[in-house]
Amino acid sequence: MPQQRWTREQDLAVLYLKLAYQGTLTQTHPDIGRIANAMGRTEASVWMRKGNFDSLDPSVQGKGLSHPARLTCDIWDEYRADPERILSEARGAYLRLLE
Repeated sequence: MPQQRWTREQDLAVLYLKLAYQGTLTQTHPDIGRIANAMGRTEASVWMRKGNFDSLDPSVQGKGLSHPARLTCDIWDEYRADPERILSEARGAYLRLLE
């Protein structure tokens, strides 16, 4: 099966989960499964994308993946520059995907 490219909306939805649960999210949390299913992805791939965001987040010590995707880096930079706007956009993306 060909690898599906991550979209901005998908990345934003994962960022929303990361921020909404503020460090308490686990790989087996039901919301990981819900959003993975809505995206047509595995729970592991969603969890790994969260790990990409963790690697960019200075508040997360010693966690995350070592090579985050360019899209993820760009979204994280936008979040750092305007957290309220990106959080609102991320929440909207998350809700749209679950519709």
